[in-house]
Amino acid sequence: MDPDFWHERWRQKQTGFHQTQVNPLLETFWPRCVGPARPRVFVPLCGKSLDMVWLRNRGHSVLGNELSPIAVDEFFRENGLSAVTTPLGNGFVRAESGDISLLCGNYFDLTPDLIGKVGAIYDRAALVAMPPEMQGRYAEQIFRLLPETPPMLLITLEYDAEEMSGPPFPVPEEAVVRLFGPAYRIELLSARDALEGNPQLRAKGLSRLTEKAYWLRAQASA
Repeated sequence: MDPDFWHERWRQKQTGFHQTQVNPLLETFWPRCVGPARPRVFVPLCGKSLDMVWLRNRGHSVLGNELSPIAVDEFFRENGLSAVTTPLGNGFVRAESGDISLLCGNYFDLTPDLIGKVGAIYDRAALVAMPPEMQGRYAEQIFRLLPETPPMLLITLEYDAEEMSGPPFPVPEEAVVRLFGPAYRIELLSARDALEGNPQLRAKGLSRLTEKAYWLRAQASA
């Protein structure tokens, strides 16, 4: 799972993980997670997700992070947005249009000064992109970047790992608790059968696929 893997996926247009519509779990549960507030939202491993446009349209300033410059370019072009790009050093380039800013570079090389102040996190495709042995490192980086532990809407997938090797990788509920429980109060919002809506994963041999949404709130604010 080195960066070249994902660069090649985007070069070869092997992007079955990209959703062509806004995630319904985001639409359903985001208002509950943030209430009437419009905090700045961090979207790790954002790809070219339409979810960012939805968040922007609800009044949020959006900060995404994406490894592939192809994904960044396609996001702005496909949404009819003209972006200004700025090299930042440390291998990062910022592409920005209005209230959407994408940091193009390796997630694990991000630093707090690049991220700035963030009031909420939305993770649909980041944690599930990590094999189990890297999921702890992913969570540790979240805590390094955002030690104030802003609220998070986390969407995961569960399936029998013996039936398919990811990505996407399974994240069982006990893993969510282990990774985030020390800092967050975790509430399961939804668990739904997602196999029918993912024929490409069923074709790989999956017999069961559950998509779950969690609301994570800092322990101090629970």
